[in-house]
Amino acid sequence: MGLAVLVLVGSMVVAWIAGGTFDSLVALPVRGRGLIVAAIAAQLAVGFLAWAGDWRSGYVAGIGASAALIAVFCARNRRLAGVPLVAAGLVVNALVVGLNGAMPVSAVAAARADVSVRSIAAGSDPRHRLADAGTRLRPLGDVVPVPLPLRPEVASPGDVLVCAGVAQLVVVAMRGRWRRR
Repeated sequence: MGLAVLVLVGSMVVAWIAGGTFDSLVALPVRGRGLIVAAIAAQLAVGFLAWAGDWRSGYVAGIGASAALIAVFCARNRRLAGVPLVAAGLVVNALVVGLNGAMPVSAVAAARADVSVRSIAAGSDPRHRLADAGTRLRPLGDVVPVPLPLRPEVASPGDVLVCAGVAQLVVVAMRGRWRRR
């Protein structure tokens, strides 16, 4: 999450320095904005179920619903710069999570980023599991240490693609070059 916020803010600054405007970003012709709201609501529902103590039953359904909504959003906006990268990253992440039941996290990458894996090891984090010899597509899990000063984290190659797509979308949009072909 910290990486995504850093990339979003950084891309806005870069676009602004390059002569872009926030008005151009706001004018971006995005289709299906409600799909994003619904996807966030699905994620919040999963969070509520986790808080209520019944996270295992709702996790897969909530994540699946959220992923489906975001996939439809990406399909509807596929001609906007950056959206294909976002979609590719989401597909990679969904594939890894689907094959493993949760996002596998490299203990080595977590240690390099100074991220604790106690809750993952204890099984109290429904979204993550420690990578081991039985992990499928292990190199596509959370293997990229991101030692941010305030909130270190471990990211996946899919997360990196999503961030790259968001950065491209923001820079292109702020520079007013988003017009559909």
